[in-house]
Amino acid sequence: MERHVAISAFGSYYNSLQCLPPRVTAAIVEVHHKTGAPVELVMLVALSAMSTALHGFALRTPNGGLMSPALYCMGIGPPVCGKSSAMSEFYKPIREFDSTLSARRASTAEWRHHPAFRDVLQLDATWGSLLEALDGTGNGLTIADDDCIDQLKSDVMRKRGKLNRFFDGPVKESLIRRDHDPLVAYYPSVGICCLTQPEIYTEHQIAAHYADRKSGLASRFMYAHTMDGRGPQLPSLPTPSLNEIHLLTTWLLELRHQRLLAGNTERVELSLSTEAEARWVQLKQQIDERMVFDFPYAQDSAGRATEKTWRIAAILHCFNALPLPSSSAEPLPSISPIPPEAISAAWEIVRWSITQFQLVFPPPKPKPLRISRVRERQLEETRIAKGHLYDHLRRSGADTMPWSLAQELSWLSAHKFKTVVAHMKSTQQIEVLGGRDPILRFHPPFFAEMGFAKAITPAMSAL
Repeated sequence: MERHVAISAFGSYYNSLQCLPPRVTAAIVEVHHKTGAPVELVMLVALSAMSTALHGFALRTPNGGLMSPALYCMGIGPPVCGKSSAMSEFYKPIREFDSTLSARRASTAEWRHHPAFRDVLQLDATWGSLLEALDGTGNGLTIADDDCIDQLKSDVMRKRGKLNRFFDGPVKESLIRRDHDPLVAYYPSVGICCLTQPEIYTEHQIAAHYADRKSGLASRFMYAHTMDGRGPQLPSLPTPSLNEIHLLTTWLLELRHQRLLAGNTERVELSLSTEAEARWVQLKQQIDERMVFDFPYAQDSAGRATEKTWRIAAILHCFNALPLPSSSAEPLPSISPIPPEAISAAWEIVRWSITQFQLVFPPPKPKPLRISRVRERQLEETRIAKGHLYDHLRRSGADTMPWSLAQELSWLSAHKFKTVVAHMKSTQQIEVLGGRDPILRFHPPFFAEMGFAKAITPAMSAL
């Protein structure tokens, strides 16, 4: 069913929205209007939730490898802008599905000790299983954290169990967790979606000495950064497209769960069509050309454009191509290869995320040049000497004075006074007239620097 959604009012992400499949676009707009959350954050959590539902899938890449559709997402927005509400809307079926797993295991003795339940139950997830999932050697799990309690750090892969904890205040602490400590996680995927505030994230970056940008893990994230506050909310707004996303999500989670219970750990394979591969080759050439010019400060993020684009293309294609199931037990139909339109839409999102990367990690500011202590002393002596000369000229109403008098007033040695005169000559503040005792004539720039727009003359002093 075609949907026509008015999205022209949205900002820099307009191209990203209009390229998405109609079902996905409509769901994002529905949640935006229902919760008032900024569209950037709504789009991010939508991608994260759909990625979470597709843990049972894998993309066969052109080089023959298998790639998970899992996304790591980081949303940054001001307080009370609807971040949590937007996440709740899209993650609702995931959390509801997860909440039934305990009851399922407790239903019979057979299920109580089933290895599949041991792997998927959130209370059985550990820091070790998280690291195995990130390494690609585990069944996988999802961290869905709308308060950014657990933020992955650059050294999480080097030090087992180490995560930084975020708090809504200036205090940060790093906790060392052992593998047996439980990790609250959601079963289906390796997706990570953290939402936080700009001030908290900035404090975290400072405390971490901006190490996140240098880490390979940070470059895996999709970013959304906004300073927009919460807009008007329509909590009773019908959300038919969102309901379809929920239905598909629950269906995909249940299918994956049933395959695990049956001992089938193989993932459903997706592939790129020949046309999609050709389309990506065209886009990759553009990316390589623009990397030096358009993306100079976002190369960490742009460097992973390929895998991000392929993952998002797989997500969009599945949620667009799959028909709505009549029941959760309905078998999964065959899925056609990913078309070039999905590649183009995914690249629009990745390109938009690269601009967000520059907001999250702004270009480093050049360090100010430090002048030497000798130069600092010379500048201070010049400033004091010029002040003494200006006071004398102001009282006498003149713009000239003999060299000997000027040196006496400056309280500087002959050598240092020559340095001051040379400095003022280089800035055209004075000229040195000839004579046995040279006359110094002070020009308007001198008086302008000292607080007057033009030189003081006897005519002016008589006014």
